[in-house]
Amino acid sequence: MTAPRDLADAQARLDATEAALAGLVHENNELRAIIRRIREYAHEQFRMGSEQVKIGRPYAAIPYDNVGCALERIIGDRL
Repeated sequence: MTAPRDLADAQARLDATEAALAGLVHENNELRAIIRRIREYAHEQFRMGSEQVKIGRPYAAIPYDNVGCALERIIGDRL
């Protein structure tokens, strides 16, 4: 037979674990949102670079493409 004190300790540990897990899930969601914003910004940089090419300034597109490529590498979208 389990003593009530052991059950209370187990319940307290379970509650602490659930709270920690909820915090980790929240943090994971925040990190996913950050990665999504970085990905969107990288795509915007590529778009701005292609606009430069369209208006006849291919060399002006290089910094935009470099930034987009670097951001994708940092977040792991490109090797």
